[in-house]
Amino acid sequence: MELKERIIMQASALFFRNGLRAVTMNEVAEDLGISKRTLYEHFTNKEELLVACIQWQHQDNLQKRAELKEESVNPVDFIHRHFRYTVMYIKEVHPNLANEMKKLHPAIWNEQVVPLEKERDEFTMKLVKEGVEQGYFLEETDPEIATKLLYAHVDMMMDTTVFPPERFSRADLFRYIITGFLRSMATQKGLKEIDMLFYQSKDEAYVSY
Repeated sequence: MELKERIIMQASALFFRNGLRAVTMNEVAEDLGISKRTLYEHFTNKEELLVACIQWQHQDNLQKRAELKEESVNPVDFIHRHFRYTVMYIKEVHPNLANEMKKLHPAIWNEQVVPLEKERDEFTMKLVKEGVEQGYFLEETDPEIATKLLYAHVDMMMDTTVFPPERFSRADLFRYIITGFLRSMATQKGLKEIDMLFYQSKDEAYVSY
């Protein structure tokens, strides 16, 4: 692995865990065991490094999403697989990461993140449409409304004033959001698939990951 890629991967991990404000270029260099001069030879400032991290993370997410889509037999199955993948790291994401980026780096947010969110929304709307066509979701389901409500709830989940992390597990919150999202538009066929994938049985507790 080339040094530049190592820098991006390690910086991404630091940003996710500690937030943007707390992570300095010095800390990135120290964490990698390289000099500041070597780090600045690859990235002239923190903003340039942050952009590289966003782009690398997006490509990694796209690759994983494509793999999960290939493995899935229907839209509900895909959402379940993606849920299991996401829940493994979501609790490690700093709760103020998005807010810090909007406040401290608004240009990066608008130029880098907003287009990625638009692509994410379009993919989700297409997924909901597939669910309707395959009989898992109700015909009257509006894919755009369902998608906007889903991500509005995900954004709320990261609000520590509403959900203090010492009281609420983000993995649990995410489970409630995803299962609520699915059940709100599910047909009987869809409900059967949801129960099979997300629960051991209707009488048993939620399957723990």
